[in-house]
Amino acid sequence: MVMVKKSASGGAPSLDILAAKLRIVEAELSLEEKTVALDNGRSFVAEPNLNVKVLVVKNLVEPGLDEGVKFFDRFKLKKDEDGDWTFAKYSKLGNLIMVRYGEEWFENPKAEFEEADFEGFEFVAQIEPKTDSKGKLLNGTTINWKSLRPAGGAEEKEVEIRE
Repeated sequence: MVMVKKSASGGAPSLDILAAKLRIVEAELSLEEKTVALDNGRSFVAEPNLNVKVLVVKNLVEPGLDEGVKFFDRFKLKKDEDGDWTFAKYSKLGNLIMVRYGEEWFENPKAEFEEADFEGFEFVAQIEPKTDSKGKLLNGTTINWKSLRPAGGAEEKEVEIRE
């Protein structure tokens, strides 16, 4: 008899929404690398990041579908040429900062990052199932960082279909 590893049922939702209004309900900033132990006995080193719990407020493409679902995502800090962890302007976290604080945040040496500023913050983005570096589907959902936009824009308005 051959033993075959069974996949765990349930787990993190894998959502695929072209455009959704999202709200960060929890935000935790971690500035140090840390080892994370998984339930299966494995572990990995998590890079410094803003870990967020996100609520799908509104599906802008298929209203009602997956609304109210929550998922976790991370916005990672990046290493600069000196090896220091930074808030990189052209990254997933950088895009979130620009949508929240404005692009001028990166030009202001006195600008501060406050994780509490992100709790309750709403924005529009595409969300998609997580994949590994080879494109294999994983459990979970991730925000397409290039699609981040402020909430309240034209993409949130009802679309009128003309015949």
